[in-house]
Amino acid sequence: MKAAVFGDYDQEELDRQYDNQRYCPTFRDTLDEGARLSLQALPLCTERDVRWGEHRDARLDIYRPPGAGPHPVVVYVHGGAWLGQSKEESAFAAPSFVRDGCVYVALGFPRASQVPFADMVAAVREGIAWIVRNIARHGGDPARIVLIGHSSGSHLVTQCLIHDWKAQGLPGNDFAGAVLVSGLGHLEPVRLSYRNQRLHLTPAQVREFSLLTNEPTGRTPVVVAVAAGDTDEFRRQSREVAQYWRERGLLASEHVFEGRHHFDVILDLCDRSSPLYRAVMELAGGSGARST
Repeated sequence: MKAAVFGDYDQEELDRQYDNQRYCPTFRDTLDEGARLSLQALPLCTERDVRWGEHRDARLDIYRPPGAGPHPVVVYVHGGAWLGQSKEESAFAAPSFVRDGCVYVALGFPRASQVPFADMVAAVREGIAWIVRNIARHGGDPARIVLIGHSSGSHLVTQCLIHDWKAQGLPGNDFAGAVLVSGLGHLEPVRLSYRNQRLHLTPAQVREFSLLTNEPTGRTPVVVAVAAGDTDEFRRQSREVAQYWRERGLLASEHVFEGRHHFDVILDLCDRSSPLYRAVMELAGGSGARST
C-alpha cells in the first residue's frame, strides 16, 4: 500500500488531483478559444498596456463602454497555475460586460515563474490598489468594483479579500463583490503536490496565503463557483471556500456548473444569459444579497 500524503491520497493521486491539464485532455482547445476571443475583443480596448508597476508585466488593459459614467467595474484576474497566462488572454468576456455598461479591466501581473510567490501576491494587491485609486479617471466607479478570479487567479482574489487596504492608504476594505471560479482556499495540498517544485511554498507561506487560515478584512459579498468536471479536490476546496464565506454571512451564491470542466467554465462569462454572468452583474449592480 502506498503511503498517504494528504488525506487518503498517495503522492501519485494527489499530483493527479492538482494536474488539471492531465485531467482535462482538451484543455489546449479551450485555452486557444479564450485567446481567440480575447484577440477578437481587442478593438474594444480603450486603453492598452496601462502601467501600474515597475515589472514588465505590471500592465493592464481597460475596456470602457460609451458614456461618461461612472460605470461599474469588472476586474479579471487570470489563472494559469500561478505560473502562466497573461492579460492578453483575459479579454474574452470584455464584449459582454462592455455591452452591459461595465468597465472591464484585464489585469496583468508578474507570475510565480518570474518572481517569488509572495511577491506575486503583493503585486496583485498593488495592481488592484491602483485600480481603486485611478479607475474613476477611466470612467469607472471605485465603489462598484467586482473582482473575478479563475483557478489560481481565484486564490489571488482571496488574497485581496484578507488584505488590510487601509494600510495602503485606501479608504476601506470592501469591494462590490468577488467571484471565485474553480479556485482554492488552502494551499497545503498544493505544497505537497508536484506543483511545489516550481512554486516553492513553505509551511509558513501556506498559513499566510491560504484563505481558510485567515479572516476577511471587509464585508465583500462573494460568489463561489466550480465546474462539475473539476477534480474531486477542486470541488472539495470549492465547498470549503463557500462554507467559509457562508459562516461569515458573506456568501452571495454558490454554483456547480454541469457540463463544464476546469478550463471552459470561465468562458460562461461570454454568455450574457449564463448564471455565472448574471451573478457578476448582480454584484456590479449592488444587488448581490449577502447570506444571513
